[in-house]
Amino acid sequence: MCPEVEHITIERMGENDLEEVARLERLCFSDPWSKKSFEEELKHRFSIPLVVKCNTRVIGYVCLWHLYDQMEIANFAISPEHRGKGIGKMMMERVLLEAKKRGCSSVMLSVRESNLSALSLYAKSGFIEVERRKNYYRHPTEDAIIMMRNL
Repeated sequence: MCPEVEHITIERMGENDLEEVARLERLCFSDPWSKKSFEEELKHRFSIPLVVKCNTRVIGYVCLWHLYDQMEIANFAISPEHRGKGIGKMMMERVLLEAKKRGCSSVMLSVRESNLSALSLYAKSGFIEVERRKNYYRHPTEDAIIMMRNL
């Protein structure tokens, strides 16, 4: 546990973080990205992979894609034991800062329609639903809600 927010840092994901990130991905998602997918995120110039650490342990991560004047949140996760403690809000503030720093006009994301805690976080962060994609997700099959926030 990381009882104090001041022990939490957000930094660029590195190769040394990949095992923990992949483990957390499998824990959080029914159709997880592979470790190889995260390795690729480290190489793409449009990708901004970040990890959230409590001391040295990865407790969350976000993969951002900077495409022209838009930022897309491609992946966003927090360890189940660290949810509900303001870490998601902290991560979202960092996402918006990164987008503004790079001159983006908006931030987009997709989320499972059943992920109520994520939907709540995104709505509190100023995102609105702009589209639904029928049967977008698998394991289980589910609609995606596409959300956007203008900056």
